[in-house]
Amino acid sequence: MNIRYAKDNEINSIKEIWSYCFNDGPRFMDYYFNNKYSRGNTVVVDEQQEIVSSLQLNQYQIMLNNKVYDTSYVVGVSTFPQVRGRGYMKNIMKFTLSELYSKGQLVSILMPIDYRLYRKYGYEHCYDQIEYNIDIEDLKRFSVSGKMHKVDESHIKDMIDINDYFLSDINGNTVRDESYYKVLFEEIKSEDGHIYIHEDNGYEGYIIYFLNNDTMFVREIFYKNIDSLKTMLKFIYNHNTQCRKVTISAPINDKLRFILDNPKTCEIKIKPFMMGRIINIKGYLESLELASDINLSCNIFIEDEFIEENNGVFKIEIENGKVSVEKVDEKYHLFFNINTITQLCFSYIDINEAIVINNMNKDYRDSEIIKIFEKIFTKKNNYINEYV
Repeated sequence: MNIRYAKDNEINSIKEIWSYCFNDGPRFMDYYFNNKYSRGNTVVVDEQQEIVSSLQLNQYQIMLNNKVYDTSYVVGVSTFPQVRGRGYMKNIMKFTLSELYSKGQLVSILMPIDYRLYRKYGYEHCYDQIEYNIDIEDLKRFSVSGKMHKVDESHIKDMIDINDYFLSDINGNTVRDESYYKVLFEEIKSEDGHIYIHEDNGYEGYIIYFLNNDTMFVREIFYKNIDSLKTMLKFIYNHNTQCRKVTISAPINDKLRFILDNPKTCEIKIKPFMMGRIINIKGYLESLELASDINLSCNIFIEDEFIEENNGVFKIEIENGKVSVEKVDEKYHLFFNINTITQLCFSYIDINEAIVINNMNKDYRDSEIIKIFEKIFTKKNNYINEYV
């Protein structure tokens, strides 16, 4: 078994694995391999000169705790059935994590088919979305203000403006620029989707959706004000001769549920969406910028079975808002595995939730050590909406 990066002449083999393992049509595969695929970001398992397993590391930037981080989004983890059960996934993930650390990346993200497959490698649940399932007739009362336009590239700057406004109080989202939206347009087109933008006093919102038999799926509905949201809900209702129901995905702090006529007739649920992982705990903690009046110190033990540099006792010192981290051979105050420290670093949980999850002694809750962690990690509303 040889684990390495893909070669130029192996794209057809990688397409073959992808096609076998995922239920994607030819148009989406053409989009993906023309716009997202890079052999330099593709890890393969070569067995006797045959590619039998692969994954891709798609590159994004995410805004995490007010700082931008380059990150690898692990996608397309796939193995042919004749070699499953031989430990290939464990070895390809171990190789990948080592590579990400060597490249200087501090965090990684992954959308799991099954959380159990990836928790063992240190990835942990860090993102949720709200999913609304609504009878389209429940949107009848909303009224339209302004106009809806089918989107083209001339609207990209306005979409960026809407995106930045709508997600201004969100953590962990991807940085979206002009090139991002151009690629997104191709992705939506490859899946027969639609994008419309709302104009009233300027451009105030946009919607991305798909028509699937009698159900509309709304992937994004971003807006600057409630009037724009109401207009786009009426726009959805205007499809009532085509669709009976609409499914809408939205950030956890979305306001849609507050303006529904009768929320009890809708199904509203939290949908787990994305996992994260800390790749370099020392590098990540030292990248943080804290309030300048904080001067604290503690030792924590972190258990990471796949990245040795993250495994051990770390002395964390905060002086004048700057964090320094050193691996030491000393006693420790707190123990966390890489999964829990990842959730803290992504601001998905706070230190008190971490104590409950890890069944720690209640005496910790009033200690000075907890106060240190309360200064470093603040729980936030996380949102990300990338599929590949």
